[in-house]
Amino acid sequence: MILFLIGIVAGLVEASAGGSGLISLPAIMYFGYSPIEAIATSKFQYTFGALTSITRFSRAGLIEWRKIAPMLFGSMIAGGIGAYLLLLINAEVVALIVPILLIVAAIYFMVSPRVSDKESSPRISPGVFGWFIVPVIALYDGFFGVGSASLYMAACVLLLGMNVRVATANTKLLDFVSGAAALGVLALKGHVLLLPGLALGAGQIIGAYFGASLVLRLGARWIRPVIIIVTLGLSIDLLFKHWDKLIVFLKHLMDFIFG
Repeated sequence: MILFLIGIVAGLVEASAGGSGLISLPAIMYFGYSPIEAIATSKFQYTFGALTSITRFSRAGLIEWRKIAPMLFGSMIAGGIGAYLLLLINAEVVALIVPILLIVAAIYFMVSPRVSDKESSPRISPGVFGWFIVPVIALYDGFFGVGSASLYMAACVLLLGMNVRVATANTKLLDFVSGAAALGVLALKGHVLLLPGLALGAGQIIGAYFGASLVLRLGARWIRPVIIIVTLGLSIDLLFKHWDKLIVFLKHLMDFIFG
């Protein structure tokens, strides 16, 4: 019952701005499961809410299938590779860098006039975006994943000129494909916890439905503050968890720069 309620909150947040991992990962690890099991199960429960949001946004005509469909293959391949790397490499290395990226994204969403319900001029073509931007974010999504939807959304707004409603909708599709590919790799290795994942997933369906409804009804008035809060929350959470390692990393970096 507790995981089901947590899933509702996670689904509401994920459908609006991404970042449900901030909620689901600690909840799963609280019950004593390993980090890899928590990441794998978080991706599993996320798929329920993502499919709910995608269906809702697609029916509203917000998903630009012709533009996004060619990007999905790259998202899938990179997401799968990222999950494979997770089994080989310590994810804490990436966890030191991602908070900085999320803080930059939060500042962008706070100050940029492009973050609105109006379209703006794209800065790169969908082809370039699909070949060079999507695989990088998808690789991270498969490898660690926390905050990947926020990074996708920021990229869609900044580089493709999408308004926040359209960016939110299309982000869900890209994030779902890379996450599903990673989930497949981790499931084959036996890291997915079925019962906790189903409990969270059931809640995700409810939360995602209402979250998507708020996006459709309120647009930037709802999305902008939520994504700023979520991205800053993710950043603080990751920095707090890895503070000691970050200090060591910065010390080595300063020694390298200044000799």
